[in-house]
Amino acid sequence: MMAAPAKHVLLFPFPGQGHLSAFMSLAGLLHGALPDAAITLVSTPRNVAALRTTARSNSNSSFLGFHPLPFTPADHGLPPDCESSDAIQPMAIFDLLEAFEALEAAFDDYLSAAVAAAGGSGRDVCVVSDPLTAWTVTVARRRGCAHAFFASCGAYGSAVLHSLFSHLPVRPDPTTGRVHLPEYPEVVIHRSQLFSAGPPAVRERGARFYGRQVPLGYETDAVLINTVEEFEPTGLAMLRRTLKIPVCPIGPLVRATGLPVSTPTEADAAIVSFLDRHPPSSVLYISFGSQNSIRAEHMTELALALESAGRPFVWAVRPPVGHDINGDDFRADQWLPDEFEERARTGNRGLLVRGWAPQVRILAHASTGAFLSHCGWNSVLESVTHGVPIVGWPLSSEQFYNAKMLDEEWGVCVEVARGNVEDTVVSSAAVAGVVETVMGQTAKAAEMRRRLREMKEVMEVSWKEGSGSSRKAMEDFLRTMNLR
Repeated sequence: MMAAPAKHVLLFPFPGQGHLSAFMSLAGLLHGALPDAAITLVSTPRNVAALRTTARSNSNSSFLGFHPLPFTPADHGLPPDCESSDAIQPMAIFDLLEAFEALEAAFDDYLSAAVAAAGGSGRDVCVVSDPLTAWTVTVARRRGCAHAFFASCGAYGSAVLHSLFSHLPVRPDPTTGRVHLPEYPEVVIHRSQLFSAGPPAVRERGARFYGRQVPLGYETDAVLINTVEEFEPTGLAMLRRTLKIPVCPIGPLVRATGLPVSTPTEADAAIVSFLDRHPPSSVLYISFGSQNSIRAEHMTELALALESAGRPFVWAVRPPVGHDINGDDFRADQWLPDEFEERARTGNRGLLVRGWAPQVRILAHASTGAFLSHCGWNSVLESVTHGVPIVGWPLSSEQFYNAKMLDEEWGVCVEVARGNVEDTVVSSAAVAGVVETVMGQTAKAAEMRRRLREMKEVMEVSWKEGSGSSRKAMEDFLRTMNLR
């Protein structure tokens, strides 16, 4: 008897740090379920080179193949070597999104070759792409391949964003500031929970981009999403009602504590040493993610709040909005109160970390008592899976709706501020008060920790053999995509 043709899964992420890391985790999950299938991650040359390096440092990723598509940033008006979202300013994101649309012909060539190598049948090749590269569904259909989206953010946030992007421009009620979502009349968001789209030219460009991409979402075969059925029942029901295709929650995909994304440094050792010197659940960890920052004046208010609260902290700090947030030149004397860092260090009360911090290791440490977070989805999952309550300060995109869901459905997040624009209100007294509410001996803090224990258990059993909801969702997905 002839052997069945080998399956081939092509992964095409959007090049943002959270998206790339989620797709790498997805690759490992797919390999575990389909050990005989070929799995290839497709991107541009610099992204492929960086991901290959990451894969080489992890012996469990030796199965993963990579394919670079030809890409010259300057051809698209991008700075040299700019192939990912962390290399550009937020308002220039559509330069990158539109540049990736121009990869369609090169991807079509590669997919055509992959189908030929699989014996000429597109049924044995499956494309899984990021929703921000939705144009890949057109290529997959042309070559007779199955196609799915993988949403690296949560279900509720994805559903709200999909509704907003489907009805641009968004017009809040001029009196109340409320925004009603036509698909979800039960959901009401506020003007302050809308992502900042920038000046009119950028908003118009965004409307055109999403006008091209959103309709393609209805042409895919399935949606994978990095969440858990019991964690986000409302958001998953919203997505299923709108898309009317299988929506398969296969989370939580989080980085392992023992697998840092880079080689440990002296700075990492200093962080662990600082945490080791403090009692359980006593330290506040602060991070706004790898591609976000707050304004200089808000940074000052946060610093004053930390001194007022008097609780030890680890702050992964970056230059404020308007500066190169990925630069190494964080000048504490310019953007923080006089001698703030010196007082924190000499009193063993706080630690400022420039740039990248070993977030999972910090959240897993017994002394970490709360996470002041921008509520990016990776940060949400990492905090929840380690039982750490969240002080929410969402800054953009679906982060506002992640914070809303965590507060209203689970009660494990207290929002302290919203956004990083000029009219964002930040009060040092309010921040200090929320920190005390979440970390002190309060009824709210006790309830948050009780709910977190429930959520942690939900996450832990989601992949249980035979009965785990995420395990079942993966099996449903594989059957839908003809991979089983």
